[in-house]
Amino acid sequence: MHAETFCPIQRNQFTRKALKKGICHLSMSEIKITTSQTEIIEARIVPKSSCYIIEIVYEKEEETTENQQVAGVDLGVNNLIAVTTNQTGISPKHD
Repeated sequence: MHAETFCPIQRNQFTRKALKKGICHLSMSEIKITTSQTEIIEARIVPKSSCYIIEIVYEKEEETTENQQVAGVDLGVNNLIAVTTNQTGISPKHD
């Protein structure tokens, strides 16, 4: 998390009736945000230099990678990169 402060709003502080209609309505406020999500974990009100940013936090199911070739790349601090893959028989080559 960044060093900035934020105001978390928990899931019990959303108007459920509005959320079923596709609107994230923060309770006890006039703040209404359209959304395609029906289950929201929390919202965050983050102050910036000249405005506020509202972040909506929700869970998303991971897509399956069956029968797909996937590689993950991590840019490092001590190492240039670290790479992994779900392909069998692949080994790193050193020159």
